[in-house]
Amino acid sequence: MRTRKLNINKIEENTERLGLTQSKLANIVGVSRETVSQWIKGEKSPRPDKLLKLSMALGLSFNEIVLSPPSENEPIVAFRKKGSHKITDQYLDEARDTGRVLSNLVPYLPFDQFVRPQTLIRPQKEYSYIQSVAKKTREQIGKAANEPIEFQALIDVFNKLHAVIIPVLWGNKDKHENALHIYLPESMTTWIYLNLDCHAHDFKFWMAHELGHVLAPVLREDAGEDFADAFAAALLVPQEIASIEYPHLRRVKQVAHQLNHIKSVAEKLCVAPLTIYFEVNKFAEQSHLPKIDLEGRQEIYRANTNFNKAFKTISECLFDNKTPSPDQYIRSAAKHFGSSFFDVLKKYLKENQKPASFVQSVLRMSLLDARNIYEAL
Repeated sequence: MRTRKLNINKIEENTERLGLTQSKLANIVGVSRETVSQWIKGEKSPRPDKLLKLSMALGLSFNEIVLSPPSENEPIVAFRKKGSHKITDQYLDEARDTGRVLSNLVPYLPFDQFVRPQTLIRPQKEYSYIQSVAKKTREQIGKAANEPIEFQALIDVFNKLHAVIIPVLWGNKDKHENALHIYLPESMTTWIYLNLDCHAHDFKFWMAHELGHVLAPVLREDAGEDFADAFAAALLVPQEIASIEYPHLRRVKQVAHQLNHIKSVAEKLCVAPLTIYFEVNKFAEQSHLPKIDLEGRQEIYRANTNFNKAFKTISECLFDNKTPSPDQYIRSAAKHFGSSFFDVLKKYLKENQKPASFVQSVLRMSLLDARNIYEAL
């Protein structure tokens, strides 16, 4: 008999909302606090009568408190983690729904339907492995370790790996909403939403992060996010650069001078200062050397924030600080990102007589904006 899997996120969310401790919840359900703890940890599952009491205590339906087993071909979604921010079940469900809508477009993609996209065999987060994968990726795009990687180089890799870039204008976001990765197992296609309203340095990291997901689709949830983050940082700031910058920063004693040097390297590579700082310290840890400490008074974080403010967002660069017309926005996808997305969407809409609401679903935008895009297509 298959064991039910509890929706832990929903249980914790409602427990917190109702002000219940595990002990109080245990009293209501009629079990020990240890039993509730084991349920939360996934070590045990409640019997049907206790599951009913648990759902009533938390005000949840059976479908809310028990996770349905994922189907083999269910869309796999990924968001880059942002601090301690939790992604809600509703947001995840909406993203999976978007994936199901995208599956309608697969037959219209200009990809070889008989070739499996290149992926890593046994992806892992171990430092030397990440560095090797980043080095190999640089070799494939023809970039030496000391050279900055241009946006176009990343875009070319996406296209080779059957990943569809969907540039979107979602406004300034400060959590996980700047990128959405959807992998469709049945067609082995990847769809990547990238928010153009990001600063250039953050945008490049998002792109490299998403490339990590494309290379390692077998890694899910936190394991996938951690791998993608580590890969992105190593690709943009290789060990060769970190090994040069570390002794320089150690020789410079004043914090202000250290920060200025990090910012100069960040500007050269078109990455955020935080990425430089973290990669230098990863190298130090791997080499059993003392770390550079710029976090005691949040110095590196303030410097990173101020650094980003000095640069435009991608949308401001592409559209000259103006709101683009639907035509301009659609053309930019092919012109600047080599994306066939809107050509594919146009063919599907025409052949299947779909309304503007389909555009709303696939682009995750308001119906008014979707109608404008629909008319332009």
